[in-house]
Amino acid sequence: MTETLGLGDLDWFAGLTPRDLAPIETALRRRQFDQGQLILERGDPGDTVLFVLSGRVLAVHWTQAGREIVYSDIGPGCACGELSVLSGSPRSLSLYARSACTLFEMPGALLLELIGTHPSVRQAIMGHLVRQIHGLTDRVHALISLSVEERLRAYLLRIALERGGLERGRVLRDLPTHAEIANIVGANREAISRNLAKLGREGVIESGRRFLRILRPEALFPQAAETAAPPAFSPPEARPE
Repeated sequence: MTETLGLGDLDWFAGLTPRDLAPIETALRRRQFDQGQLILERGDPGDTVLFVLSGRVLAVHWTQAGREIVYSDIGPGCACGELSVLSGSPRSLSLYARSACTLFEMPGALLLELIGTHPSVRQAIMGHLVRQIHGLTDRVHALISLSVEERLRAYLLRIALERGGLERGRVLRDLPTHAEIANIVGANREAISRNLAKLGREGVIESGRRFLRILRPEALFPQAAETAAPPAFSPPEARPE
């Protein structure tokens, strides 16, 4: 059974004492969602921030054509909805439970108060926002300059590091579906399935039902892909997926 985090386990509040945490916890609402359940919808008032204690959450935008774009796969210890609280704007993305999950919901006014009264909270949130900006910059760079295979390798590399390390034999469980990964890396499901199969044939990964094992972690680094199979030149707009 997956362990559920507490308020003191969250990075934003790691610098607070039990005495500081006690009144904060009384103001929080613990919420539970089933797999696939809508947590909040784009356009909703942005007056609370959510913290994932267990399970995983998808941040999603639906285009006018009905295409689902997954912006992030959010795991335990992470926050959701803080940008709306900080900016005072409505929700810019919808949140869905990718698996059964437990969340803390904090009133936005309380978060703003903590930012003003606790320097450690303010510093942690600033660091979080800077990392978000760096992540978006990296994502834009990848979409412009990398092939689908390179973006997929980079995604698997990042997920492995986030979930404990890159040692040979590392098993990644409960990954997003091929369609969800495609949305995250900016491709289509067929391209992701094709490139995962290619990585399997090359002995880089082994995949099965609801798991993926990394056999050659060094092959996930971008320079490894370039060395193994230098692509023929083609303009970015003509690069096949």
